[in-house]
Amino acid sequence: MNPCCKKLKTPSMIANKMTFLCAIVFLLVSFTAVPNSFPQDKEAPIKIFGYFQNSFQQWTTFQSRPKQNSFSLQQLNLLFQKDLGTNWTAFIDFEFLNNFSSGRQWGSAKLEEAWVKYRANMRFNLKLGLLVPIFNNLHEIKNRTPLLPYIIRPLAYETTFSEFIPIEVLTPVRAFAQVYGFFPVGEAKFDYAAYVGNSPNINNDPSFTQTGIDTTSTFLFGGRLGLRYGELKLGLSATYDKDNSAEVLAPELDISPTELSAIPKIRLGGDLSYSFADFSFESEFIKASLERESPKLERNLDFYYATLGYNLTEALFIYGSYWFLDSHTAILALPGDSIEEDEDIKTTTFGASYNMMDRVRFKAQFARVKLDHESQLLPAGVVTRVEDDFSVFSLAVSVFF
Repeated sequence: MNPCCKKLKTPSMIANKMTFLCAIVFLLVSFTAVPNSFPQDKEAPIKIFGYFQNSFQQWTTFQSRPKQNSFSLQQLNLLFQKDLGTNWTAFIDFEFLNNFSSGRQWGSAKLEEAWVKYRANMRFNLKLGLLVPIFNNLHEIKNRTPLLPYIIRPLAYETTFSEFIPIEVLTPVRAFAQVYGFFPVGEAKFDYAAYVGNSPNINNDPSFTQTGIDTTSTFLFGGRLGLRYGELKLGLSATYDKDNSAEVLAPELDISPTELSAIPKIRLGGDLSYSFADFSFESEFIKASLERESPKLERNLDFYYATLGYNLTEALFIYGSYWFLDSHTAILALPGDSIEEDEDIKTTTFGASYNMMDRVRFKAQFARVKLDHESQLLPAGVVTRVEDDFSVFSLAVSVFF
């Protein structure tokens, strides 16, 4: 186009455009600075908070490993919460473990929870999204380190040990839909929870298909029934799913992987807690079992813990606790032969926690651990047994911010 043919911008046109832009800016400023200029619901702000626990741990020599002293950012949780409207809340939880550093390949980081909740009343609540399901009493608060007296938690809940303790076999770590609530009956309250989620068969191989999704058509189903009466709280929990993790044994057993897929896995749990005067007691058990008759495959995990605590003062709490974890595995290795392995971890621990203020808690803990591992090759009767024991001393500070 010939430049001479372009329409010239007259001063009046420029003035009109400036007037229009000023009007738009004025409306935007009025809308943001004076919320009542237009009818609208006032939104609640996003709440950002969290907690972390820094610890020092000293481990004595065990299984040919030398004595070790280590400081650690044991756990950090960064939380976001927003009230979306009447009865609706959104929540996100990011968790970082063991001095997390992606560049140095230390620890781990994960999106622990991301859900929306609808609360009709105390009898009915609905959560949709990634969530930690209700299972036993400690499971619900396992990552709230400032609330717990422990530095090292009972083994089924110590997520920083997930590299060598089968946390995800012992407890359901995630679900995607959950209903829960309680019904008051006189002075008692009856709790209930039911949930559904993925099976444990989640793909982590990007060359196979989309990662992070369930590769089967099965689900995790679970729930809890409980009773609260005064200072007494008790409950029973259960879950059911089907597990494909044993498929890796197929080449060793010279069978098709499909013969070791969809093995039923059942978890049963129970919890009991009670407070009297300055004393408190809590105890739990978990039984997880996977069994397939043909070919023979059996894996059973039993966990138990009991803790007795006493408030010396309003700020100082002391406790003693005993933990027991038993693992039993039986595999038919060859026709007529089988391998059986039993491993016990017995832990006696004592500790104290001191509330410096509402948001800062200091902790100390000593644990004596005994390991007992036995393997048998049947029917040859070859038995191998290894025993070891060691101690762990820990100091920590937990902070809520």
